Amino acid sequence: MTTKAAEILSESPHLKQCNRQYPCNHCSRRRRPEQCAYNPTQATLAPSPPQAQKNNIQDDDIPAGDSQREPRAERRPSASSSILDTIGSGSPKEGREPTSLAEVFGYFEDSKSNTIALVRKLGAHEDETSHNGKNLAVPYETAMIAQKLFDAMPNRPILDFLVRYFVAEVSWMDQLIYPPWFLEHYQKWWGMDRTSTACEIEFAVLFLRICSYASQFLPSPTYTIDSIRGVPLADIRKSCDGVADALTPICTQLDARGSLIRVQHVAFAGLRSLCQGRTNAHWEALSCAVRVAQRIGLHVDTTSSFSSLSMDELEKEMRRRTFCNLYVWDSILSKRLDRIPFLPGVLNPETMPRMHLVLGIDDAPQADAPDIFTERVLEAQLANFWRTHIPEKATEYDPIAAEERYEKFCSEFLPTIPPVFALQPDKEWDSRLTTLPLQRQTFHMAILESLCYNFRPALFQEASFVQRLPAYKQILLSSHKRALAAVTLNLLEGVSTLHMMMGGSHTRHASVIIPTFEAAVLLLCLCSDGNFPPQGETTLDGRSSATTIKTSDPLGVGMTSVTRDECVQAVRGALSRLQTLADVNHMAEVGARTLARLLGNIESKDNSTANNSTTNNALVRVDSDSIVAIDLAVQLSEAWSCVQTPENAEIESLADYLPSTDLSVFSWF
Repeated sequence: MTTKAAEILSESPHLKQCNRQYPCNHCSRRRRPEQCAYNPTQATLAPSPPQAQKNNIQDDDIPAGDSQREPRAERRPSASSSILDTIGSGSPKEGREPTSLAEVFGYFEDSKSNTIALVRKLGAHEDETSHNGKNLAVPYETAMIAQKLFDAMPNRPILDFLVRYFVAEVSWMDQLIYPPWFLEHYQKWWGMDRTSTACEIEFAVLFLRICSYASQFLPSPTYTIDSIRGVPLADIRKSCDGVADALTPICTQLDARGSLIRVQHVAFAGLRSLCQGRTNAHWEALSCAVRVAQRIGLHVDTTSSFSSLSMDELEKEMRRRTFCNLYVWDSILSKRLDRIPFLPGVLNPETMPRMHLVLGIDDAPQADAPDIFTERVLEAQLANFWRTHIPEKATEYDPIAAEERYEKFCSEFLPTIPPVFALQPDKEWDSRLTTLPLQRQTFHMAILESLCYNFRPALFQEASFVQRLPAYKQILLSSHKRALAAVTLNLLEGVSTLHMMMGGSHTRHASVIIPTFEAAVLLLCLCSDGNFPPQGETTLDGRSSATTIKTSDPLGVGMTSVTRDECVQAVRGALSRLQTLADVNHMAEVGARTLARLLGNIESKDNSTANNSTTNNALVRVDSDSIVAIDLAVQLSEAWSCVQTPENAEIESLADYLPSTDLSVFSWF
């Protein structure tokens, strides 16, 4: 320590008393643990010398009484410790026999309409009806097994580093936990001498899952080393996952019902699986998290539930936010995988987040700052909109219905977006809330993906079906394909922007990989059609569809023109991104391999068509201008004949706006 530093410490007892842990005692006392800047210098140092490691091993191998053991905050596992050995040395006794009505019959205890509600109305005691496993003391044998597993965790400086990295760089993506609450409990957990409740064991699983998930994003532009404190990241992940996997059944035996913490750590396990390219495992974890969430009543209004009497307002808000996240993931995955949602219907206003919680701003009025969870709420509202307007299983694609959905989206949903997240956003807070631009970009991409789902069914229509459609619907269907291309190009541009905002390096973030692959496939499907994009397409009143103005378009601009070469070039860019990310992500590797094969097929077909065209031009000369004129005349003639038929007379009133799909509003991404 330098002389100057020593003088400062001697003159300032406030600094001298810092406990040099993360989060430190000063930031915790100020209720700003997420702003703690303490970073253990050992986290980036090389491993200890071999002799020091040997001494540590010898010290750990010597049995010691409680008075000789290191406090948990400084404890490190023995180098020879093994999770399998720990489990093999003994196992907790079978879970206790359920005794309450809710446990035996499986009733949801906070219900106001099931049988347990009637039993309570008749005067049954709370102990007879409610689950009571949460606060039961942990048996001594189980506590000792849990303690051995805790000793097998990575050292605290490593876990501190990962927790700190998670709060600073990863938490903004999903906002599954509230950082101040989590960091406060994290510090308290390390200060405990002995595990006494199931909740304490469950919390250990939570921060281990968080550390494993955070390690998926390392190395990163801000931390370029593939180890922490000399321990490879792969070994750290294996240790965190192994201990968490071993502790999970213990938690279930102690408390079969579950808790909010269990919902969170199961969800984090699913997010980790998604980063590893195991989407089905993510889907299974989401299913498990939803089941636990319903058992503990996250799906009901916490202000009127039976168990809400013991909750503070912050816990109620955390429950609402957690359920909001589950709903968003369920909506996205069920649509992407074409499966039935675990949470049917829409998210009720009673279960939507309500509190205004702002992080990281000390020099501005808190009431004026945007809540960092706003992006997740907007995603839930976006999912609500499309669940309300898109039929679950349509037998065939209806261009008119798709057009109406887009009209309602522009006129009803877009105007409700707060200025901070609008398509033309207010960026006043960007410099103070560093993750706000990232969240805004993520939300804009979600908007574009939802529009892709609205128009994507147009790609599945067989030529025979399209030919049977009236002329005006054929023109509208063609317009939707161009709209789909415009949205998809903007989506790929948005993904590229988000990737650059995140550093532009290797990442396992699914929001970069999955949209890149799916958008590229959409463009390849469009390019496989030899008539895309249609040339000289007209509406029923003879105007070009490329210049048609949509009256409900917020920007009032005509549709952006799309070229085939532009689409192919965008696919090549997407392939390049996936090939780069394939070095660290299996999902990107498989997607790149598939995309390369599909792109090769399209390019081979284009080359073959070009060669045939050259040969035909050498044999026969045709006036192309005449062909275009004839084609336009045929389209207008068919459309006019369709309008003049008695059964379609009402279609004439649509000529002022069909086809009117205008996606230029999204060119701001």
